[in-house]
Amino acid sequence: MTFITSVKDYVKRHRQGLLVTATIVGGGYFAGKYATNKIRDIQEKSTAERLAKENLKRRFQQNQNDCVFTVLSLLPTLGDQILHDMNIEKDWAKLQESRKLEKIELRLRKEREEAARLKEEQEAMSQLSDEKDINESGILVDADVASSTTTILPESQEQSEPAQDKEEQQPKSPAPQPLALDSSVSSLSTSLTVEQEDDRPVPEGILDKREKHLLWEEIKTKSFTRTFTSIYSVTLLTLLTHIQLNLLGRFTYIWSVSVLNKSEPTIRLQQEGEEPDVGFLDPQVERMFLSASWWLLHRGWKQCAERVQKAVEQVVSGIPLKSTLDYSEAEELLQNLRRAIEFDDEGKPISYRTWMLPDTEKEELEFIRGAGFDEDQDIYSNNSNSSTITLKKLLDETRDFIDSPDFNQVLGSCLDEVFAIFDHHAFVTALLPANEPITSSIREVTAAEALALEQGKRVSLANLLPTIGRQSHLVIAGNEYLNAFAYIKELQAFSALIYTQYGDESNA
Repeated sequence: MTFITSVKDYVKRHRQGLLVTATIVGGGYFAGKYATNKIRDIQEKSTAERLAKENLKRRFQQNQNDCVFTVLSLLPTLGDQILHDMNIEKDWAKLQESRKLEKIELRLRKEREEAARLKEEQEAMSQLSDEKDINESGILVDADVASSTTTILPESQEQSEPAQDKEEQQPKSPAPQPLALDSSVSSLSTSLTVEQEDDRPVPEGILDKREKHLLWEEIKTKSFTRTFTSIYSVTLLTLLTHIQLNLLGRFTYIWSVSVLNKSEPTIRLQQEGEEPDVGFLDPQVERMFLSASWWLLHRGWKQCAERVQKAVEQVVSGIPLKSTLDYSEAEELLQNLRRAIEFDDEGKPISYRTWMLPDTEKEELEFIRGAGFDEDQDIYSNNSNSSTITLKKLLDETRDFIDSPDFNQVLGSCLDEVFAIFDHHAFVTALLPANEPITSSIREVTAAEALALEQGKRVSLANLLPTIGRQSHLVIAGNEYLNAFAYIKELQAFSALIYTQYGDESNA
């Protein structure tokens, strides 16, 4: 009892202090509990956001890989048409065949001339032999006539008439005039032979000078047109594929996040009371939208080729085939061609939208039929009461991205990178001196050598055409040229901008 009483007295005396102590301890406990819960929530939220970002990053990277494989799968369709319509190899084969036939014809002509010369020599030798025989027989005839005039009776006058004819021919045979006539006839026959050789019909397959010139001009135009058309078409196809797949990837990602995180989404993309099927992408619409590249593969590249051909005729047609170019002149030619293609007469950038996508409703229906789909108006038309994403909406948003200033900047960066590869293969290798092996000797470089190293060597335009025309095969094959797009930062940033533009969809 004494202990309890003493405790009570102690509590009464220190009541206020105990209350303060209890308050502090309790407050500290609950504060610690609250802080612990908050820290746990923050950690969980941070982990969830990190996982969501990693998931988004992984999806985005996978989307970029899909873009590369999609372009690779479409390149054969594009390449077959370009190589078929601008078949330079056929023209080169025609020139080579003509050159081969010319060599054969020249060899045959030499053989004919040699045979004719031998024949003439044989005829001349035979003629000289005949004349010698005639001379010998004429002398014998004179001796016979002289003896016959004393012994033969007049009744034999008829037999002596042929001898008299031979006697009349005798003084003419040794004279120089018949020999001069023979030589003139021989020369005439030679000239006639040459004229007949020149007048012989040209064998089939051998081109005359005019036909060769026209064929060379055609090869010159086709070489530049085909390669530049391939470069622009593949670049536009790559950009269109990036826009399509990143746009579809964005819709798919938003819809999946909205469905999986409807109650408490990690990244809130869905408004309260919204149905989870808002923004749902119908598989049929997705296939139709991905098939929109049909327009560029079958119609747009032809429009591109027409503009490229006009630029080539404007810039390259005035350059003779035998004219020589150094590296600086080749660079200037390349820049002039790009300027004529990419800018209009007023110096403004042209629009590539009509090359990449159908521009009118009639063209849209044409691409739908061409891609093998039926004209389904419920899917194609933009019905505001429907909660699904329509093809019209996807096409319109794609056009908006193509018309944006960002697209022109990205396209310029892609073209610069691709044409740098073209420049290296077509001009640098042929016009600039190769790197010489490093030697230990040190010598002074003269001004002429420095100028030669700076300008490189000069090569005729005709010798550059095979390399220029061959680049179209490398572009369509997709090796080095297509790999270059993976390292263009502007293209990656543009794709990320499309993939992460959630504003319209999240507020739908």
